Amino acid sequence: MKIISVVVEFASGMEITDGASFDPDSMTVYLSERLRRLLLESDTTEAPPRITAQVDDACLPVTSLDGQFVVRASATEPAPRSLLSFRRFGHAWSKEQRQQFGRFSHTLSAASIVGAVGYWHSTGTWTISAVLNEAVLVFLFVILFLRGMDSMNGE
Repeated sequence: MKIISVVVEFASGMEITDGASFDPDSMTVYLSERLRRLLLESDTTEAPPRITAQVDDACLPVTSLDGQFVVRASATEPAPRSLLSFRRFGHAWSKEQRQQFGRFSHTLSAASIVGAVGYWHSTGTWTISAVLNEAVLVFLFVILFLRGMDSMNGE
């Protein structure tokens, strides 16, 4: 048995984070009695919530089978990495963590555009090196700004 964190996300937007016990042999998640009662009450009035468990730095979906909450066996296999996995960087974080990362990205974005403007005004002769430095600062501005907007969006 190990103690894990469980996140329950309702369709209404309410999000509950609670501790739970996890049995890796049977892949069963044992929720607290308070959370189990809340889920039973909400089943009568709301759509089924999305339940995820944080197990060993992995965010795994939890399903309810005959009153037991289990992690699907197919979800435990790691997904193959692709070149586009950088786009999903940070999407397993909580909403607050994504927003903080978005703020940090925007701060770095502002610093790079200030650096680009300062570099533009301080350069007397434009060599290939100076043009490349300016292009890199502008490129970093665009990438960090877009990444920050994506993180702040909360997706």
